[in-house]
Formats: sequence, C-alpha cells, structure tokens
Amino acid sequence: MANIPPDQAWRHLPAWEQRLMRLSPVGPVLTGLAIAATVFASFYLVAVIDGVSIFSDGTRSVYGMAPEAWAAFVISLFTWAFISANELAGRRTFTDVFILAPKLAGVSGEDLLRALEPSKERNRDGLIAAGAGLFVGASIFLGQRNSDLPERGMFENFGLIDTWTLVASMILASLVVRWVVMTRGESSIVTDSLLETAKLDLLSRSDAGVIGQIALRGAVVWLLHAAILFLMFVGQPLNAVLIVAFLAIVAIAFMVLFTPLRWVHRLIAQTKQRELTQIRDDIRDARIQVTQSGSGGAEAGSRLTGLLAYEARIEGVSEWAIDVGTMFRFVGLLSLPVVSWTGGAFAERIIDWMIG
Repeated sequence: MANIPPDQAWRHLPAWEQRLMRLSPVGPVLTGLAIAATVFASFYLVAVIDGVSIFSDGTRSVYGMAPEAWAAFVISLFTWAFISANELAGRRTFTDVFILAPKLAGVSGEDLLRALEPSKERNRDGLIAAGAGLFVGASIFLGQRNSDLPERGMFENFGLIDTWTLVASMILASLVVRWVVMTRGESSIVTDSLLETAKLDLLSRSDAGVIGQIALRGAVVWLLHAAILFLMFVGQPLNAVLIVAFLAIVAIAFMVLFTPLRWVHRLIAQTKQRELTQIRDDIRDARIQVTQSGSGGAEAGSRLTGLLAYEARIEGVSEWAIDVGTMFRFVGLLSLPVVSWTGGAFAERIIDWMIG
C-alpha cells in the first residue's frame, strides 16, 4: 500500500460500500440510481403479483400514486441517497483525513488504513447494530401502517405489498444503523487514538478549517436523508413514528457535525494552553533581563514587546473550527426536511388542480 495517492485511498477501505464501488463500472450516483430502480422495480413486481395498482385517485394518493407506491418510491429515493451521497461525501472526507494525518500527527496514510481495518469487536458491534436496525425498521413500518387505523390488528389484511414494505424498511434501517455505528467507531480511532499526539499551527486556520468542512459535509448528507424521509409525510397524516424517525436523523446530523468539531476544539484548547504557558515563561525571563543595563537590556525589551504581541495573538485564537457563516448555513440546512414536505404538498395540490 506504499505511496497511495490521497484521492485513491478510499478504494483500499474494507467496508462493503467500497467493495461495491470497486466492482461497479460506473460512479456512485449511477450505481445508487441502479440499485434504487431495482428496489422500486421489485415493489412493482410484487404489486402486479398481488393484483394491486400503483396508481390511485383516493384521498391518500400522492401525485396520482397509491400511498404504498409512494412509500416505495421514497424508500427507493432514500436508498439512492444513502448509497451515492454517503459514498461521495465519504470519499472527500477520507481524502482530507488522509492528507491531514501526516501533517497533524505524523501518521502516514498507510498506517491510517491499517488502523481502520475492522477488529472483531467492531465487527461484533456492526452485527449488533444491524440487528437493532431490523427491529427499528419493523417498528417504524408497523407504527406507520397502523397510525391512522388504531382499531386494526397489527397484521390484519397483511398482503404481499405490506410484506415487501416491511422487509425493505427493515433492511434499510439495518444498513443505516450499522453505518452510524461503524462510522462512529472509525471516527473514534482517528480522533482518540491516531491523532492523540496531533499538533496544530494556531496561526494558520487552514487545517482546522478543513475539519470544519468535514463536519459540515457529513451533516449535510444526513439532512438530505431527513429531507427525503420527510417526503413520507406528503399526503399522509402526521404521526409520532415518523416524527421520531425524522428527529433521530436530525440528531445524527448534529452528532456528525459536532463530533469532529468537539475534538478539534479540544486540540486547539490544549495547543493554545501549551503555547501560552511557554510564552509566559519567556515573558517572565525577558522581564527580568529588561532590568539589566547595556545592550542586553535593550534587546530583552525589544523581545518582550514581541512576546507580548504574540501572547495577545494566541489568546485571540478561536477554539472552534467553525465560523459564523458556516453555522448559519447549517441552521439554514435544518429547514431542508420541512421545505421538502411543504414543497411536496404544494406541488401535489398544483398537479391535482391541473389534472382537474
């Protein structure tokens, strides 16, 4: 693995997503689109077998689609976003980390790849998370299915389409929960272990700024997922299940944003404290030398002036690797899910009006 180009390092990661992309002859966007189309085609096949039309003009129809077909479309869209957006953001993020690791901690990219090889404990955690995701997916589907018909039995009138939606929800939730757990494990390895000895140049904000971009990039991906999930609300009554699912994804977005920012905040604060301690020791020494007569005292006075200015400069360094503009962008992006819901509902009304 010697001399791996930073923009190709992601290909050497052991996760199944990277293995899939290595096998795919096209990029992540088209690969995700192909998988999403396959998912929806499987739903259509089940609907044909079950003798159910995917189109409807009922009160719960969305853009002329039956509610079950709309749910399948949103699941397919979520699958595309989960595969393609996560892969694109992950590539860029790993490339940035691959470049930063040697600069901040003297850790080579090859050492970073070796450290990210999943251990038995991480594989076990991934399996447990996948199992928990199956339960979460089943709970979300069953809660949503019976939300507006509380008098119906949980599995009453359970047809092939319901079975497809249940299985699809369980698989998708399993992949999402496992991804969150495995990604959190990788982040812990990078931040808590490999970069434990990291040193940051306080007078240059470029490296800290890159970490801020990594954090915002990951949060944007999860807010995109939340926006797609919120399309489930279009044409359907609001209920606690979908609201909880949406809030969970927003919470993950906050976690993705603030986990690296918290680490770099700790790094900046520690580096800043060490730097100020050293500067103040030098100031004390220079202040003693100022009292000396001759050229030595004059030189010490000039040095003291520079040290005091440097101390003020270091004290003024912000301990957070995110600026006000970036924070405003993140807060603005939090409106994406609501915009997708209200925009979808408005578009549905326009289409209904146009077709009479």
